[in-house]
Amino acid sequence: MTDMAPALKQPMPRRMNPVVMAIIMIIPLFVVLGLGLALIEANRAQITNGPAPDFQLKTYDGEDFILSQQLGKIVVINFWASWCGPCRSEAADLNALWDEYRGRGVVMIGVGYLDNEDKALDFIKEFGVQYLTGHDAGSLITRTYGVSKVPETYVIDQLGNIAYYVPGTITADQLRPVLDRLIAQ
Repeated sequence: MTDMAPALKQPMPRRMNPVVMAIIMIIPLFVVLGLGLALIEANRAQITNGPAPDFQLKTYDGEDFILSQQLGKIVVINFWASWCGPCRSEAADLNALWDEYRGRGVVMIGVGYLDNEDKALDFIKEFGVQYLTGHDAGSLITRTYGVSKVPETYVIDQLGNIAYYVPGTITADQLRPVLDRLIAQ
C-alpha cells in the first residue's frame, strides 16, 4: 500500500489593492519626470555675462546674421514673439533706438521665439520694425542663451562680451545710457 500524503492546500495569493498598485507605479514616474525637468532647467542656465555665445540667424530679409562678424560693434539682441504682449509694448522703443543709434556703431537683431513665420511678419509690418530680425529655427539660439520667456534683451559690447541683460520688457530710457556708455569707450 502506498502512503499518500494529503495534498497541502496552497493559500491563494492576495490581490493587491488597485489604488496601492497605481501609487506604486506612479511614484517612479513622477521621480523620473522631476529629474528630467531639473536636468532641462540646469541645461537652460541663463547666460548673463562673459563672452556672448556666437550664433547665425537667417533674417526675414534673407541675410545671414553672424554674431562673431559684428566684433567692433555694439549688438542689441532682442528675443521676442508676435504673441507676446510685453514684446508689443516695447516695439516702439526698440524702433526709436534703432533710428537713433544705427549710424553710431550699433547693430540690432531681433530673434523670433517659438513663433509662426506669418504672424512674425505681420508683427514686423504692424510695428514697422526696421532692424534685422529672423526666426530661431529649432530654438537653437534661445536654448544657447537660456531664454525661457520673452522678451529678453542682451547688449553685447565691441569685444563680444555681454555688457547688459534685461529679462522682461526694456525701455529706451533703460537702454540709452548703456549704449551711450559703450559708444564712449
